[in-house]
Amino acid sequence: MSDAAIFPLTWRVVRRRLVGAPPAVAAGLAFPAVIAAIGFADSYATAGKLFFFLLPHVFLVAAQDILRTDIDSGVLENALFAGGRFRDYLKAKIAVAAAASAVYATVLFGLFSAWGLATGRFEARFTARFGLALLAGLYYVAMAGVLSRYLRAGSNVLAVLLAQTALLIGLVASASPRAGLLDYAATGRFPGPGPALVFAGLTAVLPNVIVYVRQPLFAVEVAAGLLAGCAVLDRIVGRLELRRPV
Repeated sequence: MSDAAIFPLTWRVVRRRLVGAPPAVAAGLAFPAVIAAIGFADSYATAGKLFFFLLPHVFLVAAQDILRTDIDSGVLENALFAGGRFRDYLKAKIAVAAAASAVYATVLFGLFSAWGLATGRFEARFTARFGLALLAGLYYVAMAGVLSRYLRAGSNVLAVLLAQTALLIGLVASASPRAGLLDYAATGRFPGPGPALVFAGLTAVLPNVIVYVRQPLFAVEVAAGLLAGCAVLDRIVGRLELRRPV
């Protein structure tokens, strides 16, 4: 198989798995429906807040089990992937999943923008929020890809969601009438290095928050995490070897 055939083959594999996964299809259809329902029931602004905050999770859903099944199923032993091309296939699979998610997110943003322009409620800052949402989404792909090397099925996504749930429960439980982490982030000013470091930890687990944080350093943190995740993925995939038959 030529190197040029890697991406067309990978696209067919990714497309079939996404279309053949009921949770992914349901999420893909339900997400815009929920946003539209909130917009009509409440307001375009409220729908926008939820839309940009949840958009990165599109990438997380697409990255479920992005490595482990192919590694364990023996697909790497197939003659088509001889000569190390199985590693190229896995790298291409990650890239294709990220690209497909980005295209889907861009289509949704286009529809959301058209809705806002038609009603006169679209704001220029939405474009920047969309860019930050894409950054957070790509970070999810790298994070889920690393976890997928060690966790089977969709456990990589489940692990991220459980960590985020525990984090949000902790934030709610620690809420008080005084200013908290989210208040500091909204203003872009923290009272000291302690709260800033805590929020940096929150950002590492829930990168969606950079969409609304005024302090650009947290977006830089997510970008650095994305680069680090890509480097780890490249090392993980590069060290894979075909299993020898006993």
